Amino acid sequence: MERGKIVQWVLIGIAAILFWQFGGSLFGKGNEDVQPNTFYDADRLPDDKRQPEQICTINGPRFEAELSSRGGSLRHLRLTDEGKYSKAGKPIDLVTTSQEWRQPLRTDLRLPGVAKQQTPYDNLDWTLAAQDGKSCTFVYEDASSKLTKVVRETGKPFELEMTLEVKNLSAEPLKHRLTVDQTSWRTTEETKGSLGRISEHMTDVVAATTEKVDRLHADAFEPKDFKDKEFTNELWRRSPGAAKWVAVSSVYFTKAAIPVEGPAAFAETQIEEDWNRAKYNAADREKDKDTHGHVYRARLAYPEVELAPQATQTYKVLSFTGPKEREVLAAAGPGITEVIDLGTFSPIAKVLVGYLKILHKAVGSWGWAIALLTITVRMLLFPLSISQIKSSAAMRRLKPEMDELNARYKDDPAQRGLALQELWRKHGVTNPVLGCIPVLLQMPVWFALYQALQTAVELYHVPFLSARIIPDLSDKGAYFVIPVILGASSFFQQKLMPPQGDPMQQKMMQYMLPGIFVVMMLYLPAGLGVYMLTNTWLGIAQQVAVERYLSRKTQGPAGIEVREKPAKSSGDETKSAPALGKGKARVRG
Repeated sequence: MERGKIVQWVLIGIAAILFWQFGGSLFGKGNEDVQPNTFYDADRLPDDKRQPEQICTINGPRFEAELSSRGGSLRHLRLTDEGKYSKAGKPIDLVTTSQEWRQPLRTDLRLPGVAKQQTPYDNLDWTLAAQDGKSCTFVYEDASSKLTKVVRETGKPFELEMTLEVKNLSAEPLKHRLTVDQTSWRTTEETKGSLGRISEHMTDVVAATTEKVDRLHADAFEPKDFKDKEFTNELWRRSPGAAKWVAVSSVYFTKAAIPVEGPAAFAETQIEEDWNRAKYNAADREKDKDTHGHVYRARLAYPEVELAPQATQTYKVLSFTGPKEREVLAAAGPGITEVIDLGTFSPIAKVLVGYLKILHKAVGSWGWAIALLTITVRMLLFPLSISQIKSSAAMRRLKPEMDELNARYKDDPAQRGLALQELWRKHGVTNPVLGCIPVLLQMPVWFALYQALQTAVELYHVPFLSARIIPDLSDKGAYFVIPVILGASSFFQQKLMPPQGDPMQQKMMQYMLPGIFVVMMLYLPAGLGVYMLTNTWLGIAQQVAVERYLSRKTQGPAGIEVREKPAKSSGDETKSAPALGKGKARVRG
């Protein structure tokens, strides 16, 4: 592809990104459509009849959990690894919802649209019956039922096991339906990326069933989507098959619920939009920068159960609330590692991540492991690159002849193209368009590597080389050192590239691409910067080495003379000089 075309597409791409980022607010009023699932409070006792809240604390491996008697749900889950999972000197708290009826591990037993229920409210006030620092026992009892909810740590990092017994004390059969939620709240501002970087708070809901894994973002819950057949009457999106697990996940952390005992459950997801409705109407809700956001919800929904008098039903659910560390996730249950979003090329990414961990064990540094991984990948893909590098070297050698053709046909791009193609054909130079094919074949590997590094919690809060310059491989570096070095390296690499097309466009490319790299790297994680720097320097080294090797094999100028095919001696002097075209532009070597 000619550089001029590349420049055009780059400019079009930049314009599209800018329009996507800023163009929406330029046209008309906002969308007034809203989700049909009104953000509501769950049924519960009136405030004046509620008992004081009781808090139970569980200290488990690498975490501390606080549960409340109101809903029997999680109020806080703090990660206790000092340094690694802390911010501003405080442990990271993975419970981000503040509303009582939207907190993780809340259990709801009521059936929609049924008059006689096992429990009177969606949100129950429990009594904290026992606690020992490793477990909490909550009890609820009335004339119809006795519920016992035990939450305990399992001895594994970030795991809580919840056991719920439902006993029917009524003199008649009663029905219930258990749901167990995992939730998260993030404002729209928190989930916004910047210049290609994904926010670490970007959240999705994941439903893994016996048939598939659904990974959904907020755009799958637009108002019109709730009419789709996947949505239940309760406006939850139900994935086909029996639930294996459900989760609410950000880039580095996840909250998963795994059914262990009880009837086969359904996997359901929902993302609720909310904002300050008293201050902003629906059309202006996106102007609410402070509170506009989403509640991300994933739940296990068990089938309806009818209990005979004095009968008991037991459920057991395993909760994982912690960082997406692969070994720890794998120990929580089969297939849970799928909660890590490795993108379209996940099979390749898994191999790369596995190799990266081997390198880390060998060198003891994630930064050096990334550099070694990039070197390995570059070497493995070298056979695909060699033809392109050879072609580039040959084109550099043909530069005088190409300059002559550019000057001769500067006003006739079609003829100039034909003459250049003829020149390349004579000297076995691969057409630049065909030369892109090996590069395209490498793209899945580079995309997989890019996605793997961008989602690797192993790089979270890990410094590299100087902690003042790269304090965290998962965050942008300090003082913009990496973007500047990458831009300079890219500029040097462009200088090595063979000339093509219009000189003015070549000059634009020489400055534009490094500029794009600098801007792109301003906010990308430093781990990706290490990868891109290593890759760029390797590209320069490969280009220089191959060119030197080829120049030793092919000394001297190309010895090309470019001339036009002489006009036929038809005697008609009034005919113009023959136009160059197929079979007419000629290059003599």
